[in-house]
Amino acid sequence: MKNFFLVMVIAISLVSPAFAVSEKELFDTGVNFLKQDKFQEAVDTFTALIAMAPENPDAYKNRGVAYMKLNLYDQAIKDFERTKQIMPNLKGLYSNLGVAWYYKADFPRAIENYDTEISQSPDNHFAYFNRAICRYELKDYDGSLKDITKTLSLSPEFYLALCLKGDLLSKMNQAEKAKQAYEKAILIDPDQAYAKEQLAALKLDSKPMADSPKDPAKVTAAVVVQKKMPDPHNLPVRVGEKTEKASSPGLQGSAGNYELQTGAYRVRDNAVDMQKKLEKAGYEAKLLELTRPNQIVWYLVRTGIYETKEAAQTAKAILENNAKTEAVVRPFGQF
Repeated sequence: MKNFFLVMVIAISLVSPAFAVSEKELFDTGVNFLKQDKFQEAVDTFTALIAMAPENPDAYKNRGVAYMKLNLYDQAIKDFERTKQIMPNLKGLYSNLGVAWYYKADFPRAIENYDTEISQSPDNHFAYFNRAICRYELKDYDGSLKDITKTLSLSPEFYLALCLKGDLLSKMNQAEKAKQAYEKAILIDPDQAYAKEQLAALKLDSKPMADSPKDPAKVTAAVVVQKKMPDPHNLPVRVGEKTEKASSPGLQGSAGNYELQTGAYRVRDNAVDMQKKLEKAGYEAKLLELTRPNQIVWYLVRTGIYETKEAAQTAKAILENNAKTEAVVRPFGQF
């Protein structure tokens, strides 16, 4: 199962009133950088705070969050483990560790941390949801479905959990129950595309669908959904302001892979604006130039490289949720 909606629960901890004013100012500045998605600045600020207060668990935890947002998972884990040494029962700590190990594809270790989180907070439906994703990765579909059932008992209108339930039931050849799960998800959030697409695919094909969703987190007191770090062989290409020439329509994609397109523009500046919007949401995007036979030039904004269409469709749903923009699946290198 490639790319689902992993939810990372990251409550930004409050600083103790016992800290000196300068320490509190550093802490507040670091939190503000996190909220503004300025993650390197947050790392630098929390590092300065740690130099002043080396036993401050919140500083390590929030620096770990910033490292995670920079895809520096080993550093994040190191900070979370240091937090655990100082304050082992800090709220949300084990969920953060679970997400970090998930990103490193160590699903058993991620599950161990979710087990601890659930033992401390048995009503944390996000922890059950994330553990369900990890179990899906390990092809423990029964265990994953059990966790999703618990998730939905705690949060019956959790759209992403209903989508995963539909995927699991489809994988387990229970098409009618999968249909019901997708239909309920659509009723809850009709603006989201994923459940609609999966339901349409289910109606077209009675066979079990290929691997599906997963993925994580926004650094606020609220819980948000964000993209998973792509697999190494699926890393998108950063192009920045450079424009690449698009392949001609008849060319085969790269090894039959797929990518996501978020817009086709006649005005290059509009395409650049979309590219920046994707990058702000955490995606690396490229700008392609396509000249049609009538000499009309189109600027295409694309992101990602996916081995299968199912993986691309899953990533599409996640991107639309994270970046608040529509996307289409296109064969890599074809237009």
